[in-house]
Parts: sequence; structure tokens; C-alpha cells
Amino acid sequence: MKKTFVVLLISLALFPILASAAIVTCGPKCELSDVCPTIVNIITFIKNELVVALAILFLTIGGIVVLASGGSPELRGLGKKIVVTTIIGMALAFAAGTIIVEILKILGSTYNIQC
Repeated sequence: MKKTFVVLLISLALFPILASAAIVTCGPKCELSDVCPTIVNIITFIKNELVVALAILFLTIGGIVVLASGGSPELRGLGKKIVVTTIIGMALAFAAGTIIVEILKILGSTYNIQC
């Protein structure tokens, strides 16, 4: 019940961001050449809008947990863990494209990933 409430709350908080996103750039008639720009727009939207919004939310939650711990080492540790995990997740989200390209280069791939 608690997890369902949290997911619902996050979904409602992100709804205005999702509704205002212009992901599909083609007009009323889309063609195959519009697939690549749409994928790039989806990735950019996720990276720039969702990751940042969720990071701010979880950094706030972690900070509140630390402040409300009242000297409890367990709650203080939980708050720190939330903050550190959020920062690591945000760094991974922003570096994901570069990490994938570098791994493919190390494996010897000459495939051009860019659209």
C-alpha cells in the first residue's frame, strides 16, 4: 500500500512535465526517417527532465530524513544512503551514452550509434 501511494504521488508530480514534452516532432504523417529524431528526443527528455526532477525529489527526501532523524543513527544512515544513491544514479544517467559508446569501442565495434 505504501509503495503504491509513493508511485502514485511521483506520477502525479511528474504529470505536468510529461504532458508538456514535445517528443514526437513529425506532423500528422510520420515516416521512417522520423524514428531516429524521436528516439533522440525521448532520451533527451528522460535525461534532462525526468532524471533531474526525480533527483531533486529524492535529494529532498534524503535531506528531510537526515534532518528528521533526531539523532537516530539508523535514520541518519538511511538519509545519507538516499542522497548518495541519488547522486550516483544521476551521474550514471548522464554518462550512460558515453559509457555505452566506450564499451562498444573497447569491444572493437565500428558501428556508428549517432543518428
